[in-house]
Formats: sequence, C-alpha cells, structure tokens
Amino acid sequence: MSTYFSFNAEHFNNNGDQGNIAVLKFFLGRQGITFDEVDEITEAAFVLVGDASRAALREYAVPMMEMASGLEVRHAAGLPTLLIGSSYEFYASRVSWLETPKLGESVSEFRTTETNEAGQVFGYRNSRVMDFDFDRKGDFIATTFFGPILAKNPVVLDQILIACGGQAAVWPEEMKSCVDQVKRLHI
Repeated sequence: MSTYFSFNAEHFNNNGDQGNIAVLKFFLGRQGITFDEVDEITEAAFVLVGDASRAALREYAVPMMEMASGLEVRHAAGLPTLLIGSSYEFYASRVSWLETPKLGESVSEFRTTETNEAGQVFGYRNSRVMDFDFDRKGDFIATTFFGPILAKNPVVLDQILIACGGQAAVWPEEMKSCVDQVKRLHI
C-alpha cells in the first residue's frame, strides 16, 4: 500500500493536475499496490499541490502557509512531491527553502526543458517565471508545467512510482503511443 495527499483537489486542478494522482493509481494498481488518500501531509508517500486560480490561492492562502513547514521537511528530504504552476509560484515567493524566481512577461506555450535527473521533460506552461520550468531536489519537484506531467513524462513517472514503493511502469501500447503522439505534436 502507498498513500497520497492532494491539497483541496477540487480547487487545485486548473489544468488537470489531479491526473497525476490518476496515473500513479493506474500504474501502482497494475502492480498490485493500492494508492489511498490520507488527510495529513506527514502520512503521505506522495503529495500534490496543483495549479489554482488566483481566487483559490487567496481563499486558501492561510492553510497553504500552514502546510509550508510540512512541505519544507519534504523538500529537505527530497520526498515525492509535486508543486505545480501557481502553487509553486505562491510558495516560491513566500518561503526561503525555494529559490525566488525571476519574473518577466507571461509566456503561454508547450516546451521541453533538459533536466539532470530525467533528461528532457515536456509540458505546457502559462507563467511569468523566467529562470526555470522544472526544479527538483530528490523526488521533490516544483514546476511551472501544468496538468498531468507524470503521464506526459514516462521517465519522471517511473522515478515517482519507484519512490512510492512501486516499479517502473509497463505501458499498454495504445497509452504509450498516445503520449508519444502528444509530444510530437508540440515539440
């Protein structure tokens, strides 16, 4: 059994970010591992804080800041975590354990970035962050890329599956070809 925590999934899912949970559930389930939701960040093998509207960020700013110390522990230990889009930007501007990004004009585009840990990582971004798209410490990932980035990036997915107690994914051929086609359309 493995566990996950997703912060206010109904409001922090602007671009299908909860799809990261779905893809982990799917592949862990194929390996006979249940992936159950827990209520506390400290009990979770995996944590997701998805992208949200400015209104949701304002509404949940206090509970998000209350969660910051738990995220800092996860960051220091490199535990499997995804901070996505506006949630990453929210924390990066308020905590000392994430580097404050350089901001510029908003850019909305598909793009690929090179990483040391996973090679090329592909995603869609709509952000003012200029100096990076994908920051990683162990299995703690902060990114400007939206949506189910694990489904679009099989190497990253495999790394997170292993960190959650599973094994690398064995993709049904039709799923793998769909992911490859999406990438080819936008690279």
